[in-house]
Amino acid sequence: MGIESALKTANTNHLVAGYNFTYATSTVINSATLAPYDVLAMPGGTSGLNYISSNGISGTAIKNFVANGKGYLGICAGAYSGSYYVNGMYYGWGVAPHVISEHPDQEGNLTVQITSAGQQLFGYGGIITMAHYNGPAMYASGGSIVTFATYADNILGYKGYGAIIGDYYGKGRSVLVGPHPELDPQYPDIVAKLILWAANPTTSTTTTTNQIATTASTVKTFYETNKRLPNYVTLSNQQVTLPQYLYLLAKSTIQANSGSTTPITISKVNPASAPTGNFKSGNIMKSEYLSIAQSLITFINTNGRAPNYVTTSLGKMSYNTTVYFFSKIMSFYKTNNRLPNYVSITP
Repeated sequence: MGIESALKTANTNHLVAGYNFTYATSTVINSATLAPYDVLAMPGGTSGLNYISSNGISGTAIKNFVANGKGYLGICAGAYSGSYYVNGMYYGWGVAPHVISEHPDQEGNLTVQITSAGQQLFGYGGIITMAHYNGPAMYASGGSIVTFATYADNILGYKGYGAIIGDYYGKGRSVLVGPHPELDPQYPDIVAKLILWAANPTTSTTTTTNQIATTASTVKTFYETNKRLPNYVTLSNQQVTLPQYLYLLAKSTIQANSGSTTPITISKVNPASAPTGNFKSGNIMKSEYLSIAQSLITFINTNGRAPNYVTTSLGKMSYNTTVYFFSKIMSFYKTNNRLPNYVSITP
């Protein structure tokens, strides 16, 4: 099996530093067979519809598996079955809920363009050749996805469409792949790193309110200088994503108010699915922003992702603005050793 071969090569050659992949195969997929694992990899096959209609494969178990924080890798047929909809044909399991798949008819090698997100994950960019056997060409609908590679030529008639796509489902992550990085020419590093992205591992590292406050000053300055958020934040010697950081900001705001010095665990948090917002300029008082912080904590704990917006007395504050807003609060705390009585915010 190509995925097994790729993972064996990844382990032998230490292609992903610090990780050794263990795996097993099964023709039956249900909650019991999934329980010991972090990622389900569905390989190529006759068709995605065959996977969906198989008596030995529980779509409900797969959806629950991913929704509860685990990962999914679907290649070719596995990508079709994992997508939300195969255009004009059938609905998939929807563990990539924002991905629509087109169904091209082509067998043979083709080229794909690695995107900036792909370069960040794989460690290199450019155009590479991959095997292809009727796999999907994908695009987003109704939410945010991560495109790791696109089709670079027009052999399929879908140049620029997604060849390797990442999406979020509940607390988990899914990767759908149209071509075959596990076949010849094989890219075991890409297979391994896509699995790692889907698994979304995090350490049990903790941070403190004071460390978060120090970083908040940096984030605040970066936002005001560049009119955007940074790509990531470094805390306790590890990079954390902006969704993780928003959760930490909300937790530290609550702890700063109560005087608690309990370490805060850096947890998995997926991005907002479709950030939006519309609010007016004004001040938000301390009692309100404390309530917002607690609502953020509850939402993220329940849904495993950052919210698209938060509701305030000034309107719906977008995800990006919310990160900046709480960075202002904790930056003030760093300078004054207390929380502000109110915070001024403008769109």
